[in-house]
Parts: sequence; C-alpha cells; structure tokens
Amino acid sequence: MSYLIFMLATAMCFGLNEGIVSGCLMNTIEIQNKLNPGSILKVNFSSNKTKVDGLHEVKVNDKYQIFLRERGLGSRIVWRCLLRQGDKMENSQTIWRADRRSRCGKKCSWIARVNGIYLEKNSK
Repeated sequence: MSYLIFMLATAMCFGLNEGIVSGCLMNTIEIQNKLNPGSILKVNFSSNKTKVDGLHEVKVNDKYQIFLRERGLGSRIVWRCLLRQGDKMENSQTIWRADRRSRCGKKCSWIARVNGIYLEKNSK
C-alpha cells in the first residue's frame, strides 16, 4: 500500500511541474513596416537553444507576428530579434533580448519607421 502512495505522490509531483512550465503563456511580438514605399524590413529571430525562426521579409504596411516561449524544460530560452533595412541591410537593431525577469503572456508591438524603431505597445 505504501508503494502505491509513493507512486501516486511521485506522479502528482511530475504532473504539477509540467503544469508550471506550460502555465507561462507565450509572448507575442508584432513588427510593423512603416518605412518608405518599396522598402523591405528583414526580421530574424534566434535563440540560445538553436531555435531559429528564419529570415522574414516584411513589406511596407505589413505586419509580422511571432509567438515565443522563454522557458523550456529545465532551462531558460533566450530569444533575440534582429531588424535590418537599407540598401545593403546596413541599418540593424536588436529589439528583443534576454531579460532577468520572466516574461509570460507579454505583447509587444514595434513599428519600424525611417527615423527609428519605436515600441508602440508593451502590455500583458
């Protein structure tokens, strides 16, 4: 009987740990291209866990959204977002990077304009 109670307690412990990891909602990052007509904004997301979203080209007045999770099983996933634009893609800016605090369910909306990149919305 005590073996059964031990197995039940162990199973509950692992079940609760799984719930904690998946309890953190994914973050939403939205990027809008408000550059000059014909300008392409290149967006690239990568992480320390070899997760790469790939290179995306966002046309003028279009939006690109990605959903990110910063916690993995056992260790933290650190994401980095790089925006590039210009004739030779020489203008670049990193807008999403490591944070000391856990971010769960956060929505950030960024606008890329000719004179800079602006955080329009930063909320939960």
